[in-house]
Amino acid sequence: MTPAPGLRAWPTDGTERRAYADAIFRRVAPRYDLLTRLLSFGSDRKWKEELVALLPPPREGGRILDLATGTGELPILVRRAGRTEPIVALDRNREMLERARAKGIGPGSEGVSFVVGDLNSLPVAENAFDAVLMGYGLRYPVDLPATLAAIRRSLRPGGTFLSLDFGLPDNPWYRRLCLGYLLAAGTVWGALLQARPGADWHIVESLRAYPGQRALLRMLEEAGFARAIVADRLGGIAVIAIGERG
Repeated sequence: MTPAPGLRAWPTDGTERRAYADAIFRRVAPRYDLLTRLLSFGSDRKWKEELVALLPPPREGGRILDLATGTGELPILVRRAGRTEPIVALDRNREMLERARAKGIGPGSEGVSFVVGDLNSLPVAENAFDAVLMGYGLRYPVDLPATLAAIRRSLRPGGTFLSLDFGLPDNPWYRRLCLGYLLAAGTVWGALLQARPGADWHIVESLRAYPGQRALLRMLEEAGFARAIVADRLGGIAVIAIGERG
């Protein structure tokens, strides 16, 4: 795919990437939920419900960590699924967390703690959680293997890491088609929703630098997860990843 004018290289420097991501999510926070539904043809909620359904059975003293919680969609779905464990919902962007708090989690909201934190330096203890969820966050850590290792350490034995994110289809022609779609859709919705045609190009920018789900599977295994799975959705442009701590 020929890069569009204005499409930038995904920052490799940690400070620059954080600053770029912060600026992106400050801008998109008010329309983030709508954007994810539009880009996924309405499948985003279904995929997140599928992710929640994969949570391990509740255990005494169990807790759930939701990384890159954004506007709090996953904690809301966890509560709607009848799960009552305490949830720590972490994000480094305060605007997104404010949206999450304003939406309200519903019944059981008193058991949800919203915390400012960075995926590059997780402020969590070892053996602290039965499950770690993440929605669309894997492309943002500067050192993804280190972040995955930290996630594994945060899990209790028998705990599970569950992620929903974009992916890179194996078929090169379909991959080009998907990236072209995301670029075109980002241009259109950026113009309509934010009056900035390039406002949502960061998805394509990050995917051009992303190693893809096959590399993610290897990283999960190398991080020490006893069982690791990646399951493609929409031909691989969306991916559910699972890592279980033995």
